[in-house]
Amino acid sequence: MRIIIIGFNRTGTKSLDNFFSKNGLKTKHWDQGRIARKIKRNFLEGKPLLKDYNDYLVFSDMEDYKRLNYAHIDYYKELYKQYPTSKFILNIRDMENWIKSRNNHLKGWYVKELCKIIGCNKEELNNRWRKEFIEHCKDVFDFFKDKKDKLIVFNIEKDKINKIINFIPEYKLNAEYYEHIR
Repeated sequence: MRIIIIGFNRTGTKSLDNFFSKNGLKTKHWDQGRIARKIKRNFLEGKPLLKDYNDYLVFSDMEDYKRLNYAHIDYYKELYKQYPTSKFILNIRDMENWIKSRNNHLKGWYVKELCKIIGCNKEELNNRWRKEFIEHCKDVFDFFKDKKDKLIVFNIEKDKINKIINFIPEYKLNAEYYEHIR
């Protein structure tokens, strides 16, 4: 059983990666955008999406912002189809807090870089992010509405880690390993 984290970056992906890793699960977090690139390439070539990651159980922050490739959005349905025993975590937070965190990420470099890539200003980018956040959450809720045992929504600002521990009892996760990682 794989655990596939399908929330955006700056919604606790690194904290969740650290939690699962400290609990002894082999994790893959962002990897300089390689996860997203490999998933997209495998999809286009008709191969299993995670074929390059057979030893890994947990995946998070599956984006390659330089190429505007967001595997956690574009391929989560295919991941569900190819890996039906997997469980999915939609990690969220207050949208405006998320926007603020993204704007401050890497001392503002992240937002400046994306503005250059997309060809927009900060306000336009923030509005784009709001739209993507709302659409992704709605799409995930709609897709998993009849598969509730496969998805948990974890609000990093409100929920306790026991919510995830109870969702994935198979791994006997230890709550003591959960901490906020920047």
